[in-house]
Amino acid sequence: MKHQYRVITLSSLLILPTLAHGTAEPFDISIDNLNVIPQNKILLAAAETDVMGQSAGTTPSLLPEDDQIDADNLFGTEGGYFHPFISISGEYTDNLYNIDTDKTNNFLTRITPGIWFSTPSAKEPPLNIDPSNTAAGGLQLALPSTKGFDRFNAYLLGGLDFKFYSEDSDLNDTDALLEGLFQYNLRGGLSFRLVDRFSHAQDQFDAGSATAVNNLRRYDSNVALLAADWDFSEKFAAKAEYSNFWLSYDEDIDEWLNRIDNGISAYAIYKYSIKTDFFLEYRYVDVSYDTATAKDSKDNFLYGGITWDSTEKTSLSLKAGYQDKQYKEDILTESDRNGLALEMAVDYQYSTKTSLTLALSHKIEESDSSLALNKKVFASTLYYYQDFTDRLKGVCAFSYYNDNYDQIPGTPDRTDDHFFVKPSLQYTLKDWLMAELSYSYDTRNSKDDFFDYDTNTIYLSLNTAL
Repeated sequence: MKHQYRVITLSSLLILPTLAHGTAEPFDISIDNLNVIPQNKILLAAAETDVMGQSAGTTPSLLPEDDQIDADNLFGTEGGYFHPFISISGEYTDNLYNIDTDKTNNFLTRITPGIWFSTPSAKEPPLNIDPSNTAAGGLQLALPSTKGFDRFNAYLLGGLDFKFYSEDSDLNDTDALLEGLFQYNLRGGLSFRLVDRFSHAQDQFDAGSATAVNNLRRYDSNVALLAADWDFSEKFAAKAEYSNFWLSYDEDIDEWLNRIDNGISAYAIYKYSIKTDFFLEYRYVDVSYDTATAKDSKDNFLYGGITWDSTEKTSLSLKAGYQDKQYKEDILTESDRNGLALEMAVDYQYSTKTSLTLALSHKIEESDSSLALNKKVFASTLYYYQDFTDRLKGVCAFSYYNDNYDQIPGTPDRTDDHFFVKPSLQYTLKDWLMAELSYSYDTRNSKDDFFDYDTNTIYLSLNTAL
């Protein structure tokens, strides 16, 4: 029997754990084989830096489904309540700091242990969340719903990422995260969900950092969401959500980035058919900075959208609308900004061994530059998946994004074009052991030459999970 691979490798435990099948929730940007979550302006499955030290994107499961293992086993690979995991990886790069001159080589060693718990027992984490420090509200895409048939669901994951740099041991550090979910489903189609994720991490090295080029630029962040879903008839449903995002950088020189976002969302959903849902969404986010109060703003989003599973081979998730950003300080000239808000994902299953995915996103986001009020971000990624054998899989991600900075009057214009490609080979050695070899080419071309760079990186990882 052919192995059916699922996303529970070590990086996806923290990033892309959920595979949705059937009709997607209308407010999710999800497709049959991927929940599309962008991170730091590169759609996540193409991101070159991941918490777990392994390339992102869909990867072969360490645990083929057709192995006959007791699902109620405490550490059972077909289910189970507790799932420990660990990854050991090495990454060689020719441009550690992502700069255009005086490039520095580095070999990065990463050791990433962790464990997750779920009740009822599960093969995959029921949560898919990845914060974005520049997105209003801390998330670029809505989280997928996890209703299920159980009265309640609980989930908790904790992980550490130890990083050791050959170029300078002073850069050695440890990332950490803790995330959880509690959901209670009532009779009559009403359900409540509480989600929280705390991260202790760092921005990637970049010439655009507020501090020196080799500064770690570390931060703590927390995303909390409280949602209520109500399927009150066969044709209609509604959802309300409150979110809170807190961001705090370690260094005083970066404190202008510190902020708290509070958001509310409301959805009206029309279930046209088993395969098609239409919806309207309104979202409001209050962005409040600790010290850079001139950048305090109110974001209003209005969306219309559809989720459509046309055939077993093709599915579409789309929401498009309007974003209006209003700054609270009158001293800012042209302080009201607005534009297109878009999230789209298309999945095409060419054959049982070959599939393609296209993902698009466009938003006005908070700026990571002290010389800009915000930036309009367009991101696009094309994924190609190929099963060569039952145990050998290939993944290639092509990504392009454009950052158009809304510069403060009197400062130079800045627009960045970013291209990224990452082919990977993944081989399942044992049901619980997988190796991966990959290469990435990352380049940015900016209107301001100071931000240009080209970076090549080779990755090798060994991953195990139960």
